[in-house]
Amino acid sequence: MLTMTPSDVRLGATINTKEEAIRTAAGLLLESDSIDPEYVDSMLARELTATTYLGNGVSIPHGRPQDAKHIKNTRVSILQIPQGVTWQDGQKAHLVFGIAAKSDEHIGLLRRLTGIVSDSALAERLANTNDPAEIIAAISENADAPSNAPAVSSDFHGSEIELAFSNPRGFHLRPAGKFARAVQAYDGKVTLVAKSREIEADSPSRILSLGIAAGDSVSIRVEGDNETDTLSNLAALLEEINNEPQEDEDFAANAGNQWTGELESTQTISGTMAAPGLAIATAWKWNPVNLADRKRAVGDTAAETAALKSAITVAKKQLLALTEGDLNAVQRDLFEAHASLVSDEKLLEQAVGFIDAGDDALTAWTTTIQIQTAKLANLEDKRLAQRADDLRDVGQRVQKILLGIEVDPISEISEPVILVAKDLDPSQAAQLKADKIKGICLKNGSPNAHAAIVARSLGIPMLVAAGSSIDRLPIGETVILDASGGRIILSPSEADLESAQAAIQEVSIQRNQDWEQRFEPAILQDGHRVEVVANIGQTAEAASVIDSGAEGVGLLRTEFLFLDRDHAPDEEEQYKALRTMIEGLQGLPMIVRTLDIGGDKPVSYLGLSEQDLSFLGLRGFRLSLARPDLAITQLRAIFRAAEHGPIRLMFPMIATPNDFLRARELAEKVRREVGGQKVELGVMIEVPSAVTMAPELAELADFFSIGTNDLTQYALAVDRTHPLLARRADSLHPVVLRLIRDTVKAAHDKGKWVGVCGGLAADPLGALILTGLGIDELSMPPSIVPQVKALLRQEKFQTLSDLAEKALHQRDARAVRALRPSH
Repeated sequence: MLTMTPSDVRLGATINTKEEAIRTAAGLLLESDSIDPEYVDSMLARELTATTYLGNGVSIPHGRPQDAKHIKNTRVSILQIPQGVTWQDGQKAHLVFGIAAKSDEHIGLLRRLTGIVSDSALAERLANTNDPAEIIAAISENADAPSNAPAVSSDFHGSEIELAFSNPRGFHLRPAGKFARAVQAYDGKVTLVAKSREIEADSPSRILSLGIAAGDSVSIRVEGDNETDTLSNLAALLEEINNEPQEDEDFAANAGNQWTGELESTQTISGTMAAPGLAIATAWKWNPVNLADRKRAVGDTAAETAALKSAITVAKKQLLALTEGDLNAVQRDLFEAHASLVSDEKLLEQAVGFIDAGDDALTAWTTTIQIQTAKLANLEDKRLAQRADDLRDVGQRVQKILLGIEVDPISEISEPVILVAKDLDPSQAAQLKADKIKGICLKNGSPNAHAAIVARSLGIPMLVAAGSSIDRLPIGETVILDASGGRIILSPSEADLESAQAAIQEVSIQRNQDWEQRFEPAILQDGHRVEVVANIGQTAEAASVIDSGAEGVGLLRTEFLFLDRDHAPDEEEQYKALRTMIEGLQGLPMIVRTLDIGGDKPVSYLGLSEQDLSFLGLRGFRLSLARPDLAITQLRAIFRAAEHGPIRLMFPMIATPNDFLRARELAEKVRREVGGQKVELGVMIEVPSAVTMAPELAELADFFSIGTNDLTQYALAVDRTHPLLARRADSLHPVVLRLIRDTVKAAHDKGKWVGVCGGLAADPLGALILTGLGIDELSMPPSIVPQVKALLRQEKFQTLSDLAEKALHQRDARAVRALRPSH
């Protein structure tokens, strides 16, 4: 058990800076011969990447995990600063606990410190006491017992399962949001039990409050109807959370310095790399709005409650709207998590309680967020504690709406810049565009923060923890951000700029080569050729097909003509759109998929029920049969547009040969009516029954195109939009790959070609395996085309055939994703 003595305590210190406070606390550890001098620097470095301020005047500086070798003995020093020292966002630390821990002996202390943070009277008394024994007693008493722990109910009569939690990042915000949303969809009661505590699991903030980390045992308890199914689904979700892809913990150490040129400029600022890369641009300072200076008119209790509810509703709509924008998966996940967090009924309940007690909406909401973020910041797991940034970010969004402030942090940027800021909220980072933001340099920040994760996903170099030196940056002047080298260069000479630019060009040479060679066919090194085409879903995207080097359109999603409106488009509107697109392709072929409404693409004006629109309802060609008026109108427009360019026609959700015969008969009838020319007719292979009947279908169809997204969900019985199961819908699962293999064989035996227009074709590993399985055409977003073409040109068909054969015999998708071509 960790023990402390009066010699570990220094009372009444006068400290001017946070750095001085850390050095003083570390000095006490040095005096007790508990650490090596190197650990002092480690404690300072740790503070630059993530604050150690807990709240209520308490801070716990400690070193980085990789420097634990410099700890001789586990020990804690206590520095009392009655006047306080500014630590974070203007808040002062009065009690500084310097921690040197070789193992987990200090966990009990951290739990007790959480109690001090939540007890302002106790914190104030300890910050001014003249008796070191009083501080030691306060943090030693029951130190190993959890503070404020909700008791585990003994009166439980439902279904329960105990699982090991293994996610290295802990139960952080995004999975907490997903888990809470899944629980909210259940009418019964679901609780989580961990660390001898039990909480209702319908709130992300409650889940986070448990501080569940890797190695913990977690029990899921369910009471109510359908207990067994619900428990099974939630257990599956927890398994997905355990298995989520991880950020590389050592990416900073392994990224290396891209730029080794000698510098003429001696003016540099050091920091910690959060996203690798090199950038040259003008330094531009982002100054966030000071919410503390803003006021708003205040109404009575009812009006303030209504104002808060309205602001939360608007915030949720903003976040959901952002998820529908042009984002990558990381950006979209973040906004979905924030939408879940702002919808947390527990936050609203607490804030309304403050309004009922006399606060206005802004004060009540601000207080609620402060309380909850303090709880998160107190968690032992550093990754989970950093999720307080997400809650603070969501809180500020609602605050800005209450104050009438526009939420658009980068609207004023017109030229590419290096963004300089004290810190960057996750949602601000998620709205960044690589064409405007060439690099990011932050005074604070962390490589593990959401802003850094987003920057890496966008390929934007990012430097964090630059400290107060960032104030020396010449705003408005050109700087060089060498994030991989952990520095930013001020006043670079012409030689410096030339050297950096050369390095940037060298790093991006492969990307440039891919782009320059984008019009060359994807011919493998042994002569095997694969056609690479594009998926599009808007009229304007036809131009991007030409520019990307795609050899045509492998999938035109015609749903764009039917969505976001209150009536179906007529024949003329559809014809004009299709004609514009096929003419824009300048002779390249275009596969037009008939209407595929339903599943994740509902349309209200069709008058269909929720069951009709389900993934197992009137999807694809089934809707065409149920609503021949829609099908005939669309087919007329397609055959008319085919007079202006090479169009192929493809029918979705064909399950049997009879389905395709009916589709072919309808298409032929319409073609004759409009006097159109014959076009190739294809089957979209999305249903396992279509794979089973592929030999018969291949006799009837001109080509196959495999929709891997739907084929995966139907083969694995996984709704790909379900919050519990979506991660299981991995198209690289051997089950899906075997279905693709069988489809290819059936088609090739009849002399027909096979394409893939699902998401797997855009996955680099997926493209290689699909090619090895014999796929003739890969269709993907236009932006991916140059990369996939270049990737294929580096391989031999036999190598990819061997890779595909190995993939077919793996046990699951994770094992497949671990495979690489053997050269």
